Amino acid sequence: MNVAGAGFAPSPRGRGAKGDARTPRRGRTRVAYLIFALDILLVFLPVASFLLLDTYERGLLDSLEQSLAQQARLCAAWLGGSPLDAASARDMIDAIGDRRTARYRVVDPEGRLLADSSGPPEEAADTPGAKPGSLSSTYVVSRSLEVSVDGGASPVEAAGATDGSPGVDPAANETFLYQLLSTPARLWRRYFAPPRPAFGSADFYSGKTVLDGVEIRAALEGRYGSATRVSSGGQVSVTLYSAVPVLREGRPAGVVLVSQSTWRILSELYALRLDAGRVFLWSLVAAGLISLLLAFVLIAPVERLRRAAVTALDARADPASAFPDFRRRDEFGDLARAFRALLERLEDRMRRTEAFAADVSHEFRNPLAAIRSSAELAESASSAADRSRFHASIVAETERLSSLALGLRRISAAEAPGGERERLELGAACRAVCARNPALALSGEGDGEDAACRPAGRSAIPCRIEGPAGLAVAMEASRLGSMLGNLVDNAASFARSEVVVSFGSRDGAPAARFVEIRVEDDGPGIAAGNLERVFERFFSWRPDGGGEPGRAGGSAERHAGLGLSLAKALAEAEGGTLRAENRDEGGARFVLLLPAA
Repeated sequence: MNVAGAGFAPSPRGRGAKGDARTPRRGRTRVAYLIFALDILLVFLPVASFLLLDTYERGLLDSLEQSLAQQARLCAAWLGGSPLDAASARDMIDAIGDRRTARYRVVDPEGRLLADSSGPPEEAADTPGAKPGSLSSTYVVSRSLEVSVDGGASPVEAAGATDGSPGVDPAANETFLYQLLSTPARLWRRYFAPPRPAFGSADFYSGKTVLDGVEIRAALEGRYGSATRVSSGGQVSVTLYSAVPVLREGRPAGVVLVSQSTWRILSELYALRLDAGRVFLWSLVAAGLISLLLAFVLIAPVERLRRAAVTALDARADPASAFPDFRRRDEFGDLARAFRALLERLEDRMRRTEAFAADVSHEFRNPLAAIRSSAELAESASSAADRSRFHASIVAETERLSSLALGLRRISAAEAPGGERERLELGAACRAVCARNPALALSGEGDGEDAACRPAGRSAIPCRIEGPAGLAVAMEASRLGSMLGNLVDNAASFARSEVVVSFGSRDGAPAARFVEIRVEDDGPGIAAGNLERVFERFFSWRPDGGGEPGRAGGSAERHAGLGLSLAKALAEAEGGTLRAENRDEGGARFVLLLPAA
């Protein structure tokens, strides 16, 4: 069978036209590109982590400033209880001892330095070659931690100066990896971020004995003062200054200045950023490998399926064979098997359509030939009786054609989706169908669902209905009536003495419940070789002793071989089945299985 010529032909606008599945369109977004695009999103992770750590840094700096202010207030409260002079300021600093991470300075109301935790001013003045107010070198070495937190040198540098080690590891922010990963953030701050205020140098108080910074002046006016200055020593850090007035009798008697470098905080943040960068790089490598694996695992089977689909479009014998027999147990294997089953079903449907077209052509040819012959004979007939006979033949054949056309239309409608569904009780439906057939007379009793007896004509066949009350199906009423009507009409045309319609519940698949309807007659039954053929279109078989051929309902397609075919098509369209079998005691039985409501 030529599949391409049966509805799968290329677009008439040409092979390059839109909708041609044989040639994949270029320039479109492919799944592989989308998979690798996920890796690009990982580039934003270090930037996001740097921004998050910036927020964390600001919180730490605020906490540091509050801590410095609190320490300055405690020292000011200590000094406010006695006259402020160099001795009391030194006693306060010595009482704190070396258990400190900040630098303490005490100044008098004129801004003169009274005491400094990094060394007393008088000791610095007595040192040969030292400038007034400078610090003693020996005192600086013993206070290396204080120099690191205020003077700008890193703790590593201070430690190296103390123990004389030949070399130390560079700071985290000086490594190549940190510089590489922080490039986007530095470029953003340089070209796009708003300008930051310029800070003064941390060397502002270096070598001075009179401190006149803005925070000192604010404290001498009775207010809290603070300042931020860039640390020296080549490190990217700042020094925070907090000044609190020493109050005596409500008036400023001096100032306590507490300062500390942020290098210790920043060095920890740099190390944290560097660790995050290493994790990011390893994650990027892992994501790239996973994306590459996904590209092969996902894209290769999809491309294989596409090539199989293109081959199936061009196949001339068996399109389903173009799809490979996937042995995979994943979704791609299921998809390939579903495509293969779909093609097999489409191919079977097309074969049946071709056979149906051939049968229709054959069935229509005989009535048309008879009509033509009768018309020609009627034209040449010499007597009125002959012309009347030929005209009657033409009318009969025309009615046969009309019956065939109506049956074909009903079969086509049966293969289409049904209309509005409603709940239909089987007892009432079976009773209405049997009552419409003039060849049947309702009789018998049974469980509240048997129909009441009605008088039967001389040739009427008793019809007995059996089944429990309340059993129902959900479908369009006309479809159920058509199915039952064709089965009952067929049974009535073959029955000798009785037609029995029974129904009951029957469990089907675990997730569904079915009802079973049986239509039985006591006629000659069906030959074993015709149990399946009776459902074929245009197949009609009436054995000798098969009841009265003229006894049937008002079905337009009776004796045309379309009634049972229509019933089976409707049953399958509703998700049910219809089969034929012979009764042990003689006669035929048709079993209709439908989903219960």
